[in-house]
Parts: sequence; structure tokens; C-alpha cells
Amino acid sequence: MKRYMAHMISSAEKRVEYFLERQVKEQDNCFYGSLEQEIIDVKPTVYLLATAAAVYCNPDSRFYKSQELIRPMNLALDFIRKYQREGGSFDYPSCNFLSAPDTAFCFKRLISAYRLFESFADRAATEVLMDKLLLIMKEALYGIRDGGFHTPNHRWAIVASMTQGAELFCNEEWADSLHLRAAAYLQEGIDGNEDGEYAERSTGNYNAVVNQALISLYEVTKEEAYLGYVERNLHMMLTYIDPDDTIFTQNSTRQDRGAADYADKYFYQFLYMAAHTGNEEFDAAAHKMIQDNIQRGDMAPDCLHNIMHWKGIGEYELKGYGFPETYRKYYRDSGVLRVKKKAYTYSVLKGNRNFFYIKFGGLQVTLRIGESYCGIRNFIPQDMQTSENGCVLKAEAKGWYYQPFSEKPADSDWWKMDHTKRELLNSSELITTVELTEREKGIAVRVKTEGIERLPLRVEMCIAPGSILESDTFCLKAEAEQALLLKDGFVTVDNRRQRIKIGPGRGSHKFAAHYSETEKEPDFCIRMNEYTPCDMEFCIEAI
Repeated sequence: MKRYMAHMISSAEKRVEYFLERQVKEQDNCFYGSLEQEIIDVKPTVYLLATAAAVYCNPDSRFYKSQELIRPMNLALDFIRKYQREGGSFDYPSCNFLSAPDTAFCFKRLISAYRLFESFADRAATEVLMDKLLLIMKEALYGIRDGGFHTPNHRWAIVASMTQGAELFCNEEWADSLHLRAAAYLQEGIDGNEDGEYAERSTGNYNAVVNQALISLYEVTKEEAYLGYVERNLHMMLTYIDPDDTIFTQNSTRQDRGAADYADKYFYQFLYMAAHTGNEEFDAAAHKMIQDNIQRGDMAPDCLHNIMHWKGIGEYELKGYGFPETYRKYYRDSGVLRVKKKAYTYSVLKGNRNFFYIKFGGLQVTLRIGESYCGIRNFIPQDMQTSENGCVLKAEAKGWYYQPFSEKPADSDWWKMDHTKRELLNSSELITTVELTEREKGIAVRVKTEGIERLPLRVEMCIAPGSILESDTFCLKAEAEQALLLKDGFVTVDNRRQRIKIGPGRGSHKFAAHYSETEKEPDFCIRMNEYTPCDMEFCIEAI
């Protein structure tokens, strides 16, 4: 880890340089977290403070015991205290006020800074800082204890903070109230299933937040069950990394959905669990994350404060390197199939309009089917049957119309009527089946429909703008919010890193979409159009 510790220290030092640059005049006595938005947010300052404490306490840092950091850290703490609410809480000023969860997110960094000063620093030099931290944390714990939450992950950040706080202030009578309040949260049961999924399915962000909280709980309680959730989630995460090493996030229920970030934020968690369990896959994954991070020229994950605090982690020697080369896993609770082959990775999402994603290196294709059938606009799989070489998806839709009330309604105002009491006329049905079959270089797709005739079906494959599309008769650059109808033959797609082919095309009609579908897609769309009933086959393959 010596080489990688040097990278983490160097990155932390760069963050601290930013910390020093952002400090304002002494009389203003504050740091602004979001000047460009003209809102006061203490969280960025809290996070930078913990990083500053880490380099101040690290003998290998050029900021080690540097007096240059004492004054700005004092100013930062004064700013944090100034904008701490009566009752101890902090705001997340874009939406959450008097927020226990956001106070908990701040608390985890504040206590990291305190523990670093306690373990590594010269007490005389940091005594004022530690006293200020204790005051802020004590007040914060009241706000965390007495507040509430919005989302599942908030609970475990709150519980971890109260458990750490109860240990820190164990000699004070009110510490017991933190244990009691934590127990009230824990009786709900942690929302991690046997496959390692948390309720929010947030592979790009909140999985890591929950893992951090559970590791913190383990560090205080030494209850191995907490690490069991982390271990299962990290096993799951290894099947959510695509060929270009970014995380698949399309089934997230949170704001990270659609993001394509590297898995760096999980680095210290894989490292921690590799050291704790000896798991070779975790070791190899952690090694790849940090080594690739260096090769890309990126800043190291902001985790130096954790690695310094966790006993023995900084001395752990990484051995392996890499992510799993292949995998196949069906996550039944969330209805997600993840498969990695040597040439590509694909994902199938039950209950989702964009139900199929296939990725060749950094080139991704998203598949959906437009139906425009009464109130339905897209094929959304209701059933998924998996096999050893693909899966079958199915959905049934009804063409329906309201009937007049059998009895006179109480009010003639349409919006006040109880339309659930109306009978429905089901005039037709559409049964759509999609078969996805793996090939060596890609996927064969079969779309078959039964039922209603002459419905204009649209098979749509979306790719990123900027790609070059070419056939025997044309060559064009894909533009955002535009589309191409592939009536026959094949089209190749080239994004300078990968080439694939799609086809053969079908083009029995030119209908694009129902008029209510006003929101344009940000990607470029390759369409194949056919009237129902139909039975069409095509492939998406690497060249």
C-alpha cells in the first residue's frame, strides 16, 4: 500500500490547497461551500476539514503538524458552529432543513477529524480544535437523536453517528438516550437482501453510503453481522461493473440513475473487507480501482481519514488485480439480469421502459419498444424467464374504453367523479414477447407479437451522440434527439473505440411516436418499424 498511500496523501494535499485558497478574510470568519449558488452549506467545509486533519496528522505529508493549517481549521470550525441550528442540526440548503441525516453525514467526518487528532497529533497544538469539535458534535448528536429521515440510507447514517457518539460521550448520562434511539431504528431491520441489494438500488452512490455506515457500526460494536451486509453488497457490486470499468446505474431509484462513474468510491470498502476477510476478489478489485485511478491521472478517493483511523488497513499489502472477467447473476427482488461475457456486458430490467442495455467497451446500446396502444406507450416487461444463454420477456396489454356509469353519478364534474366505478370495455389485446439470445460477439433479439392487428410497433436502439453510423449507402454522425429509420440491411456504429453492427432492419411504416410523447430523447435513436402482428429478428454484435 505504500505507493498508493503516497497517491492518497498527495490527492488529500491538493484538496487541502483548495481548502486554503477558499478561506476568506478573517473578519468574515467562514468558508462558503457553494458560493456560485449563493447558499450557505457547511458540508463541503466539514469534509475538507477531515481531509485537512488527515494530512496534518500524517507523518508522510508535507502538511504534517503544519502551523499553516491550524488557523484555517479553527476558522472552519467557527464557520461550522456559526451555522449550526439551535438544537444541533445542520441544513442541506437545496432541500433539507433541520436535517438529522445531513447532520449525521457531517458528524461522520467531524468524528474522523477528532479521532485523528486524538491518535496522531500533538494534543497541545490541537486542543482548541478538539474542544470546538466536541462542542459541535455534542450539539449535533441532539439534532440527530431528535430528528427524522426521508430515505432508507438516512437511517443507517443516523444510527452510525449515534453509536459513535454514545461511545465518544460514554461518561455522560444522555449517552444512553443515543443507544435507545439507535435501537428504535435498528428494530426495523437493515434493508439488505441475500443478494446484497439495498432498498434504493443505488449502485452509483447510496450503496457506498450504507456500507460506510455499517462499517462504522462494526468498528464500535464488533458485531460481525454488520459486515455481512457490506460483504454481500460488494459481491453484488462486482457484477455491476461494465467493460469500461464504470458502474451500471440504470436501475437505481435515486439521482445517480444513468450516471457512468468509476467505482473509486468503493475502493476503501473493498480494501477494508479484503483485509478483514482475506477475500481475493475484493483484494483484486481494490487494487485495480486505485491503480487505474493513478493511471487515469485522477484524484485518489477522499478516504485518507478512514484508512488512517482503521487499524492495520494502511499496512495491508494488495496482491491481486482486476474485476471478474465473466459473471451471470439474476437479482430476483429487483428484476435485474446482469451478464458479462468476454466481448460485452448486458443488463435486462424487468418493469422498465428501457429494458435492455448492452455495452461493448465504452459503446452502449439501449433497447426499447414503442407500442402507443391506448394508454400504453412502451413495452414494459411484466415477466422475465432467464436461461443459461439469455432470457425471455413478456407483457400483455389491453385496449380499453370507459363505459357510461350504470347509475347517475353524484356530480357532473369530471374530476370529482369516481371513475373506478365505471365498467371497462376491453376491445382488444396485445401480447409482446422478446427473446434475447447470447452469441459470441453480441445478442440476437427476437420480437414477436400476438393480438391486435395493424398497430405500428417501433423497435428503438439508442446510442450516444457523436458516434459514426455507416451502411452501404450512407455515412452520418449521430446527433442528439435525432433518429434514423433502418428499413433494410445492416448499419455499423463506430465511436472510435469500438465498432458494432445492428440489423437487419425493418421499415413497414414511418410512425415515430404518439403526440403525447413530447419529451425528446437525449441520445440518437436507430428505429425498426413493423405493423402487428409481427415476428422480427435482428442482432447487435461487435465487429
